Amino acid sequence: MLGRAWRWIAEQVAFLIVLAGVAAAFVYLLVQPGHWRRGTGALSVALLFAALVRLVLPTARAGMLAVRHRWADTFCYLLLGGLVLAVDIRLRN
Repeated sequence: MLGRAWRWIAEQVAFLIVLAGVAAAFVYLLVQPGHWRRGTGALSVALLFAALVRLVLPTARAGMLAVRHRWADTFCYLLLGGLVLAVDIRLRN
């Protein structure tokens, strides 16, 4: 049973890295509510990293980042990360 868990972790390492980045951004937003610009910036970086990982890795290695076709996933991650970053930059001014 433990071997199966380690195998799952090895298959999902890309997804777990992105998930850790998103979770860290949300925790930062909860702990430091006055510093929301850094938190949203970290969130957008995690989503843009997800797009890069989904574009570069084959479907078998992308884990749960692979939901649809490669280009559709990459486009959705880029769009969401870009929108969060654009709103973050717009609200800074």
